[in-house]
Amino acid sequence: MHQVTVWLRPSEPVLLPFTYREELQGLVYRRLPEKLSRWLHDEGLPTQRGRFKPFVFSRLTGKLRPQPAFKALLATGPVAFHLASPLPEVAQGFAQGLLTQPRVRLHKARFTLEELTLSEVPLPQTPALLEARAPITVYRKENGQRRYYTPFEPEFAALVLENLRAKAQALNRETSGTLHLEPVGVTPRHKKIERFRRMIIEGWMGRYRLTAPPEILWVALTAGLGALGSQGFGYVEVVS
Repeated sequence: MHQVTVWLRPSEPVLLPFTYREELQGLVYRRLPEKLSRWLHDEGLPTQRGRFKPFVFSRLTGKLRPQPAFKALLATGPVAFHLASPLPEVAQGFAQGLLTQPRVRLHKARFTLEELTLSEVPLPQTPALLEARAPITVYRKENGQRRYYTPFEPEFAALVLENLRAKAQALNRETSGTLHLEPVGVTPRHKKIERFRRMIIEGWMGRYRLTAPPEILWVALTAGLGALGSQGFGYVEVVS
């Protein structure tokens, strides 16, 4: 199994900071088996440009209301998120950890595991219409600063596909074949400005059509599109 869907119920209406993805990432590491967690956190898989940590997770959905005055979301009922990994031991280890320790703390908010499902990620057909369930982000370093790209610039697709090939290669998956990515109905309103540990990150929601061999499409679904997957960016799903 390569994907987990988690439903958490708050003990009472609680505030979650807009930066809650830091808390979700921490939850993943805490619930994984210690040896696997340490390997993911400290090492991961080598690529030509460094290393990547082979898991990705979505934004929270469910009973959430924005509270801009508090820079937070108000959780009034169950909330859900998805986690995927090309390594089955990651998804299964995280699920087992949650079942063993079902009480969860995110920032100052307390939750209890309400429901959990493990599922397989089948090889999709190509081309695939994908929807971002967490912002897709790509960038280059220029003069020590990150230069983020938009879906309206050719560098966006080029960097996403370069990153996807690198992930597939690190996973010993077939990397030959033509890759093509195009936004579908994406507009400036899909832009998201996120904060992660004092970093300001630009990312994009919306739909994207990805043409690629099925094995590389599968990597996109289990390891995410673009950079920073283990920080909660780039989680995508096939639109049926």
